[in-house]
Amino acid sequence: MEWLREEFRIATGFDAEKLLDLLVRTVAELRMENPAAGKDAPQISMINLRNLKHAIVPVQYAFVGGDREKRFLHVTLAAGNDTPGRSAEVRVRAAEVLGRVVDDFTAGLPGLASVTVHVLDIDRSRGYSTTAERKR
Repeated sequence: MEWLREEFRIATGFDAEKLLDLLVRTVAELRMENPAAGKDAPQISMINLRNLKHAIVPVQYAFVGGDREKRFLHVTLAAGNDTPGRSAEVRVRAAEVLGRVVDDFTAGLPGLASVTVHVLDIDRSRGYSTTAERKR
């Protein structure tokens, strides 16, 4: 993808690695209501950074409506193990926060027509497994 090439970064100022670092820092700051009984703290981290895995996966031919002049950027945060309290509302709020960060970072990027952000929890009933679970 041209957005990951050095020539594109130099020509436009867009640095995908900086965007990724910014998104990780933003996620680290996201808080949600503590669902625990007896709540030691009213707010807790939305995500455990020790389990956060992240990457930029190049998307080839990411055109909007088949128009080669219009591109889209899609950000997905897979939030790791199911966490009590990380409801759909919490994930939507996180997606909105991350979307605003991406919008600000990419403002003026040539050809960018759309940014979508998807925040999800792992749904173990849909076939998710870990190395540790498979080694049991």
